[in-house]
Parts: sequence; C-alpha cells; structure tokens
Amino acid sequence: MSYSNAFLRDFRPVFLGILKEKKLPPAKVALEIIDEEPGGAGIFEPAGVMEVLGQLRGDLNFLTIYTQRPAYFYEFAETMYEENGLLVRLFPKEGKRVETLQATATLVLDFEWEGGCHFCQIGKGRYYVPIHKKPWKQGENLDIMVPIGYNTVIVKSIQEEKKRPGRDRFEEAFYNS
Repeated sequence: MSYSNAFLRDFRPVFLGILKEKKLPPAKVALEIIDEEPGGAGIFEPAGVMEVLGQLRGDLNFLTIYTQRPAYFYEFAETMYEENGLLVRLFPKEGKRVETLQATATLVLDFEWEGGCHFCQIGKGRYYVPIHKKPWKQGENLDIMVPIGYNTVIVKSIQEEKKRPGRDRFEEAFYNS
C-alpha cells in the first residue's frame, strides 16, 4: 500500500530536521535516492524526486541515485557538477549498493510506490526513510512524524522555526556552525 506525501513540497526543513534529530552534520551525510517507478502511481503527485533534489541541491556533498531511468537525471547531474562540483552517481536499482567512505552516515530516501520497504537498507550509520510506503503524520503542535526504518522521528514544526524573531539566515549560519 502506498501513501501520498504532502510534505515533499517543502522537504528541505524536514531533511534538515531529520539530520538535527539524529545529530548528523549535513556535510558528512551521504544521500541515497531509490527512484520511483517510471509511470507509477506518482504521476499525479504535485512533487516528486526532482523537486526534492532541487530543494536539497545546496546541502548535498554525496549523492547516489538508484534508478531505472538514468536519462531522466542526466541534466540534473550535469548541473550539479557544473554549479557545485558534486559528482552524482547513477546506478541501476538492481545493482549492488555502493558505499561512500568519506561519509559519516547515509540517509536513504525511498521514493518507490510499489513493493515493500527495503529494511535491508537499515544498519549502523544508515537511516532508511520510506517516502510513500508508510504514512507521515502531523503530530501535536504541527510537528511532523517521519518514519525512519522501524522507528519514528519527530521533526519540529516548520512554522515554529520561522517565528523566532530577529534572526536572519546569516545569524542562523553563525549560531549553527
């Protein structure tokens, strides 16, 4: 069974919230994407894999995409290399998983609609997030309850973060570094 995910339209705060909850520095996290099926249930979704990658493009140092449609990601990979110097690695879904040695941890975002969860992706330093296979819920105070593997992580409300007075992005960068 698959579920639509309304949180993909504004995914960057969720991504940063997951990293904050797990105490992972964004610069040392390898992101792995398991692409959705071509022509699958996601064709009517307002946001998909490319929209999420577009939101995260400035936060990525390691990116691997497992897909059946590598041509779909070719332009994105070229742009990321030209703008950020990031080499996007594209592999077939059925292929062997490749490790990133310089990364502290790996966050796996599974965009597939069909099939079961890939719990084999869970391990020490690996966090598996099923985007469409488990429902994401809005908790108390508008917090987002994100399923990660067998557990749930509560990401603080995006609106609550924006309410803090007097801090702009430069102050945030100063205090968070």
